[in-house]
Amino acid sequence: MTLEQDPEVFGDKDTKQQILDATVDLICEGGVECVTLRRIAAKAEVNLALVNYYYRSKDNLLIEAIRTLISRFDAAFNALEDDALPPKERLKLFFGQYASHLLQYPGLAKHMMNKTPSIMGSLHKYSQYSKTMKQQKMLSVLRETTGEQDEDRLRMMMVQLFGAVLMPIVAYTCAEPEDHDESLPGVHLPSVEIQVDHLIDHYFHKYQI
Repeated sequence: MTLEQDPEVFGDKDTKQQILDATVDLICEGGVECVTLRRIAAKAEVNLALVNYYYRSKDNLLIEAIRTLISRFDAAFNALEDDALPPKERLKLFFGQYASHLLQYPGLAKHMMNKTPSIMGSLHKYSQYSKTMKQQKMLSVLRETTGEQDEDRLRMMMVQLFGAVLMPIVAYTCAEPEDHDESLPGVHLPSVEIQVDHLIDHYFHKYQI
């Protein structure tokens, strides 16, 4: 009897999604390094053979799970296209939403931090990362906000803004629970919204566009 024919092994049409959802949940809870095929099978309440059947390998499943998680940030990038708002307000809305999403998925934040050196390690990987981050939308709004036309300066602004907004969040979410009070020693940060408002107003104070 083949795997597909075995009624105790072969799942229904929703099983593949169930396995993916379980993987996403595990990444959110503890990061990629905490995910194993056995833990996925246990959380999805399926036979381990089904995980292998649908995804063939752990790497394939993790790639799909990370893609699913990143896709949840699309709404934040859509804020950059809201022409009803001035460009600075679009930036505030974007970074507020993006940071809030990241706080919901501490495991993803940890994965992003761990993978940053390898992502930036080659032009090819950097290109893939840039597409994922929808950088063209960001550069367009920065150009509109500042009037700056130099592509290199715009990219520098983008990197600086992402770092300023996201680094405190990543530092906090990557820390162990007992270390949260010391992840940023002596610093008690206000809400994400207040942080973003202050950053954008301060960073672009000289631009009147």
